[in-house]
Amino acid sequence: MRSLNFKAATLADLDRIMELEAAGFDPGHWETRQVYAQRIEVFPEGSLLAFHEGESIGCVFCEMWHETSDGPVQAEHFTLGHDILERHDPVHGNTLYIASMVLDPALHGRGWSQPLLQGCLAQLASAYPRLRSALLLVNTNWTAARRTYTAAGFQEVAQFPGFFQPRARPAEDGIVMRSLLLRP
Repeated sequence: MRSLNFKAATLADLDRIMELEAAGFDPGHWETRQVYAQRIEVFPEGSLLAFHEGESIGCVFCEMWHETSDGPVQAEHFTLGHDILERHDPVHGNTLYIASMVLDPALHGRGWSQPLLQGCLAQLASAYPRLRSALLLVNTNWTAARRTYTAAGFQEVAQFPGFFQPRARPAEDGIVMRSLLLRP
């Protein structure tokens, strides 16, 4: 597997983060600069930029949620632009929520998505041993992303019909996926 270096994002990285966001997602799926700034300030260890040969090629933003069971997940927990402070629990968090993951589109189809995902999971699972699973939401139409997550052991646990509201297109369904975090 290809190797990436990860570093905690800082507010100085916001321009690059927003470039990746704009290149990787349709406008109706963009998070705002303020949302990313809050995520960096609240959980810098979960706000990761990925580098290859000194160039930032992607980013992953996570939260730590405390879940008492693998019961039903609720759509309102996943809303675009949600306040990280609503659910982020650095003391008791046992579930890593991957709020956003974007790879520079110039690298799509070149084998970089797995190292981006797996590197993030490995780094945070090592830093936070109480994490037991990872959770994410993906658009049903993002088939390449779904393949990446499935290959990493994620399984569908819920569907949210019409969850995504892209601009100038009909609503699109969301799929929640979960994976257990395996320890070496």
